[in-house]
Amino acid sequence: MTPEIQVRPSGAITSEPVIYPGRNGKAITAILDHAPGGDPSRFVVMAPKYGETKKNNLQLAYHLALNGINVLRFDYTNHVGESEGDMHAFTLPGAVGDIQASFDYLEHRRGVSQAGLVASSLAARMGIRAASLDARVSYLIALVGVVHVQRTLHTVYQEDVIKNHLAGKTWGVNDVLGFEIDFENFLAAAVSSRLHTLAGTCADLARIRVPVAMLAAQNDAWVDLADVERVIKWAPFGQLHAIQDAMHEVRENPQAAERTFRQLVRQCVSWAHDREFAESELAVPDKKSYVAQNKIERERLRRADTNRQNEFDFWSRYLSKYEFMAEVDVYNYYIKLVGELLGVFRPGELVFDAGCGNGLFGVWAIRHLLEQTQPSPDPPVAYVGADLTHDGLLNALQKHARAAGGAPGPAGAPAMGLAYAQMDLDAFGRPGGADDEPAVDFADNTFDKICCSLLLSYLKQPDRLVEQLHRVLRPGGRLVVSSMKPFCDLSEIYRRYAARAPTEKEIDSARGLLAAAGKIKVREEQGIYTFFPAEELAAMMAAAGFTRIEAHTSFGNQANVVCGIK
Repeated sequence: MTPEIQVRPSGAITSEPVIYPGRNGKAITAILDHAPGGDPSRFVVMAPKYGETKKNNLQLAYHLALNGINVLRFDYTNHVGESEGDMHAFTLPGAVGDIQASFDYLEHRRGVSQAGLVASSLAARMGIRAASLDARVSYLIALVGVVHVQRTLHTVYQEDVIKNHLAGKTWGVNDVLGFEIDFENFLAAAVSSRLHTLAGTCADLARIRVPVAMLAAQNDAWVDLADVERVIKWAPFGQLHAIQDAMHEVRENPQAAERTFRQLVRQCVSWAHDREFAESELAVPDKKSYVAQNKIERERLRRADTNRQNEFDFWSRYLSKYEFMAEVDVYNYYIKLVGELLGVFRPGELVFDAGCGNGLFGVWAIRHLLEQTQPSPDPPVAYVGADLTHDGLLNALQKHARAAGGAPGPAGAPAMGLAYAQMDLDAFGRPGGADDEPAVDFADNTFDKICCSLLLSYLKQPDRLVEQLHRVLRPGGRLVVSSMKPFCDLSEIYRRYAARAPTEKEIDSARGLLAAAGKIKVREEQGIYTFFPAEELAAMMAAAGFTRIEAHTSFGNQANVVCGIK
């Protein structure tokens, strides 16, 4: 039974921007969260995950601040976020130096001689090193911590990049989970500092004389739980907590995330106050306070992003990264579900693929129609694909031509007519101004079926598009929309695909997906993109006038799919 919790107003929490020097001479930008009545000597430092910023730790920071712990959240130098430096130069030892510089700030500017440290994923490895070197770390909590960097990189790249680096292989600038960095410099720095090996992690933990808690996910594709079990034994005051039913991105499972979050808060508060706390003793901030602060920091991130791309440029570059999905079993199950929810194609029907991307749904539709129809429908089914980029549409057209021409179909008229339109679906149905290009639009009640696959998350006004799709759909017609889940985790899908031993070209394509996912995650943090829970998709459909709405999960349980009828 869940204990009673104390929800308290947290509007009094102050989030104060601070800047201090890193050990590399570059400026670190941080946020100091504190509440009235907090002990000025009680602090915790929060190190961001690779590819994330201090904003990702906001919710946890507000929980801790309301329970009497001041929080220092910072952005690494040479990384995403507001601190100085170029991501191109990011290294693990450099991040260790930034963690220690944060303790320098607390000591020299705040008079704080000791503080806790919380770090997640790859940052946990840097946190372990920092705690082994710095006696000012009073405790360490590692969430889904990477403990064997060489093995994790091997899993991500399907290549032992450390071994090949030592053998003399060069990569130049390489995309590491969505960020271009000097890969030789990154690998060389990891090796020279012994941050890459399991033995190095064991040695670091053996030197730590303060409590260490490692929260490890049971189904982590990037981190072997057996490795975590091995290394924690080297920590004199170490403890391991396995997170049941969780992947590396713990928030992918809301129930596991909630359990883990409560455990992390309780552990941190207990060690900070030097006594055991029960959950019922912990205060919980009201959500609207940290949601308001999230908006402030999101805008700061947008202003700090000097490499901002418009949507056309972004998708022109990253759309091709999704090519390998055609070979992924769970993606094909997802496309099949979308098709089944739309229903059987009947002669003369008009099908609209809103956001057709590389044309994978259209390929399924053509093949399915050719398989189900004897002879060809008269009149034929008509497919209309629309997308933002010319290259994406051209790719879709080529795929569809191959599918229609290569599949064994009935003689006579073509089973499906094909047409394409390049358009910004954020402007669909919107009358253009005097200086605007005329918008592509369709009359009311035009289409019988509409597919809008994994698009709504990337629009400024997704609810408006759903309303417009309702307008152009005929009475009785069906619309299927989908979105990746909030905090979706593609790691297991990637690992299963790689285990099939595909070609190097296919593996490279799959790595491209991870790169695109990393970039999309940053844009989500900036508020440019939003992944929707099934409930929000269903509410959007209902508000637009759809009925008989049903929701499903698919794509390896990483996507929400919702269908409705006009």
